[in-house]
Amino acid sequence: MNSQVVEEKFNEIYDKTYQQCLIYVISKCNHTSVIPDIIQETYLALYRILKDKGIDYLKNPEAYVIRIAKSKIYQQYTLKEKVKNILPLFDINKEEKEYNKADINMELCENELELTIENKEVLADIWRFLQTKPQKVQKVFYLFYYAELSIPEIAQHMRLNQSTIKNYIYRTTHEIRKKFGKDG
Repeated sequence: MNSQVVEEKFNEIYDKTYQQCLIYVISKCNHTSVIPDIIQETYLALYRILKDKGIDYLKNPEAYVIRIAKSKIYQQYTLKEKVKNILPLFDINKEEKEYNKADINMELCENELELTIENKEVLADIWRFLQTKPQKVQKVFYLFYYAELSIPEIAQHMRLNQSTIKNYIYRTTHEIRKKFGKDG
């Protein structure tokens, strides 16, 4: 199979299904830290299927992507994974590593560089603060700010009242502003 044709078909399916898949994974996961891995594994599996079985194999790509995501979520929460979560042997904080790697562009003047580092540190602090919140609050923030869903859409996906969603967003935003300043 021509790899360029496979890549084009993959990109087409990815563009059509990513938002729906992301929302599905966010609403089904117990912890927000696993969401990027599940999304990545889902689309990696899709690419392999397209490459191995051909671009005409999938009759309903949207349903197939959700089915793959469902399978990846199930794999994440098998008994072995549950035991690992209960008895963590080591703690790897990927976000902290990512935020500590400042992309230093030599063309930036010193003031801009300092602001960039300060912003990354504030974002890292805010992210750590959000990780102390209950999973429902983290999911709401993820859906509202990252997936850019409306409050009614979030309420529907999470099966909660709109007032509860608003409460999570507004109270947590207020806490962030209070703790990190209005500009944070």
